[in-house]
Amino acid sequence: MPARPSVPTPAPAFVRRPASRCAAGLWALVLSGLLAACGGTPPIRHYTLGGRDVPASAVSAGPSLVVGPVNVPERIDRPQMVRLMDGSRLEMTDGHRWAGPLKGELAARVAATLGRERGWSRVVAAPQTSLANPDLSLPIDVQRFEAQGFERVSLEAVWSLRRAGQELASGRFAASEPVSGGDYAALAEAHGRLADALARDLAARLPAN
Repeated sequence: MPARPSVPTPAPAFVRRPASRCAAGLWALVLSGLLAACGGTPPIRHYTLGGRDVPASAVSAGPSLVVGPVNVPERIDRPQMVRLMDGSRLEMTDGHRWAGPLKGELAARVAATLGRERGWSRVVAAPQTSLANPDLSLPIDVQRFEAQGFERVSLEAVWSLRRAGQELASGRFAASEPVSGGDYAALAEAHGRLADALARDLAARLPAN
């Protein structure tokens, strides 16, 4: 019986998807990846020591005074809020930062509170441009201004009151303030209360004029 001729098997047909559908799928994957990345990044929160206005009824001209320059240790001279852990380890977090340089935040809070306590209307923080020739200057060297976990904040500083470069008075301040809550907002508030305590100490010890 003669052999039946073989019939070639047809090649499988490839289904070509429209280019638009492929592109749409690719963009969907890219977009979902970006959204996942954004959703996984915690927000950055900024905190300030702030400054308090001097009540208009309580001020007088008084001497002009520039608080600063203020120097702080390099270990805390950074945008991130710093906590001391286990007595020797510093912990910083990018998600919780000071609104401005800590030395400037401290100078502004001390100037505002000091002006209110003494009733002086011309007390400003360095650097400043409003007083061409201030009567007095008050540089402050901070030796310690750090938090022990979320438990308390400690401030140690030395200061010098000067007139035309000549020292009129000097002193040292040291105090601690408990943190009223276990978060960074409470930590910033404790820093602010210590700045007020420093300003009140200065107000009590500065000469009358």
